[in-house]
Amino acid sequence: ELIEQLVDFLSDLTVPDDSIDWNFDILPLDDMCKIVNGVPRLQAPHYLVIRSEKIKNCLQNAGYIGEMAVLWLTAHGIGTCWQGSLEAEKDFDGVLPYITAIAFGRSDEPFHQSASEISKKKKLSAIAYGDMKSPRKEIMELTWMAPSAMNMMPVRYLVDTHRIHIYRKNNRIFKFNQFNYFQCLDVGVAMAHLQVAAGKYGYHVIFERLSPEPDFRKEIYQASAHLVKEET
Repeated sequence: ELIEQLVDFLSDLTVPDDSIDWNFDILPLDDMCKIVNGVPRLQAPHYLVIRSEKIKNCLQNAGYIGEMAVLWLTAHGIGTCWQGSLEAEKDFDGVLPYITAIAFGRSDEPFHQSASEISKKKKLSAIAYGDMKSPRKEIMELTWMAPSAMNMMPVRYLVDTHRIHIYRKNNRIFKFNQFNYFQCLDVGVAMAHLQVAAGKYGYHVIFERLSPEPDFRKEIYQASAHLVKEET
């Protein structure tokens, strides 16, 4: 029943860039082994597989979709784990390209971030700048909780009265494609947290790309979140 509810939840999602074609599968371990040509390092009962046409912003979308699923599953007591190292070597015929996957299932062990993991994160003041008055400060404190590959926290935020501008750190050290791939997914993950956090404080989020792009410390502009107060 939970999987059926998850399918309904994901099917109703409005993604940040809705011009991109995407879909998903929920596969058991046996089917996951078939498309990755081996046994995943983390063996779980179920895998959420996210697929999309490979064009600009597709990774951002995929990160958003995956993390919205993670937040939904966590709220229902289900453990999750992003599977960034998995690649589909032989996917099913006639499907969109494989982007990423998330393992999930019931767990007898704690599956939330531990206090020690949280303590290793960069401080909010290191990633978010600008007008941090309430409730924007509280929204950013919740957005700060978003996970990232290797806990690198590559997403930066410039906050003004009505918008939160989102950037990806212009990493001048790590240039190889897989690293950038993960960090583009991280942007979408952060956007999911931002949307859920804003909703908690009564705001609807409209993701948009401004032109000209707002510059900030030579970081890579990704999107802007327009905060619209919901009517009560």
